[in-house]
Amino acid sequence: ARSEAPTPRPSRVMADVEPAVAEAPPPVGSLVRGTLEKTLEYQSFTAETQDHEDHTFCGIFFDLHASDRFPMSYLEISSLWVRGQLGPLTVWTRAGGHGGRHGDAVHDPAQWTKIYEKTHDPSFRTLVELVLEQPVRIRAGDTLGVYVHSAAPGDAAIVYDDQRRYYTDAEEPVRDDGKLVILPGTAHLSNKPFGRRAPWGGDALRQGRLFVGRVSYGVRWMLWNPETHLRFPLGFRAATEAMLMGGKRPDCLLYHLGDEVLFYVMNRCSWDWFGTKMREDEEALEREKCAKAREAQREKEREIAEMFGVPVSQARQLMTQMDPYMLQHIHQQLAAGHQIVMHGESDEDFDPSESGDEEEDDSDDGDFEFGESESDDEEDVFDDAAEEMEAEEADDTEQDADTNVEMEKEEDE
Repeated sequence: ARSEAPTPRPSRVMADVEPAVAEAPPPVGSLVRGTLEKTLEYQSFTAETQDHEDHTFCGIFFDLHASDRFPMSYLEISSLWVRGQLGPLTVWTRAGGHGGRHGDAVHDPAQWTKIYEKTHDPSFRTLVELVLEQPVRIRAGDTLGVYVHSAAPGDAAIVYDDQRRYYTDAEEPVRDDGKLVILPGTAHLSNKPFGRRAPWGGDALRQGRLFVGRVSYGVRWMLWNPETHLRFPLGFRAATEAMLMGGKRPDCLLYHLGDEVLFYVMNRCSWDWFGTKMREDEEALEREKCAKAREAQREKEREIAEMFGVPVSQARQLMTQMDPYMLQHIHQQLAAGHQIVMHGESDEDFDPSESGDEEEDDSDDGDFEFGESESDDEEDVFDDAAEEMEAEEADDTEQDADTNVEMEKEEDE
């Protein structure tokens, strides 16, 4: 008897109309690869800045940048740490950075989001943690502007530092741990958030300042996928390529697993299991960078030794004691062919520390005066420098007066 093929049954899938989806679900029993690590890693990610206690006042604008050097999806800022008189504190953020002293964002609260508000007791010696209720994310390669402000009266609310020209090699103005970069910022001298006027009148902003404190954050790492292969370290890429080559050889046990299983295995490996070296010439570049930094440091020490007529061995100590803006002014005078006459027997006579930021830092604080070189004509160099500084202050005062007039008009309206 001739057997006939059974009549095919109608498909249930054809009978039940499913809504359209943007992406088809994975087949039953398939291995689904993830794209991001399931949990954040907080264990050792705390970035802390240098602390010279150069200034104190009401607030500081600064920027945080998420590095894209490693296979990182985003950073998550969980808390900031500050010290000072503190009082009623607020923390604000702005995508893209704070915009600098001359940008409009530093005076426009509409461009910012307030993420923290709480009153704290004074803490002049110990950093106080400001825990954010909702952590802030910064995607790899992006920059976030941060504004920490105190409404407390006076000039001692928040401690911050100068951006030093003659910093030591351990005191880079940009703090970079490979994941989070803390950039220089702008100090704010008004106890009114985003206020334009300093307590004595004039501009309330001071550029070239550094955040003093600590940033606690976690990292969401990428998981390996074929499309992100080039974002991973050299060792990880080599291990992946070795696995896939073994999967193509019939005499290798990996051949029996198939590409899907091999992809899944590599997807479950952490990004740093095979080392963190991202480039072949990474070590050579690092050595070159260190050599340039050492040479730049020696050049700065030689400049300062020449400035003050001291041995190079003492120049490094002077770099940490002298006001950086005063050193810059001295450097410019020497470059113009002027001399320096020092008063005092030792470098202990120099005390550049300030408790506040009442005046612009191009004022003269050191115990020295400018003199003439033998080849110069009879002229008072110090008076010339003073006149230049007075002219700059006059320009600032005129600009501040214009700003005040505009603000009064706005208030009248």
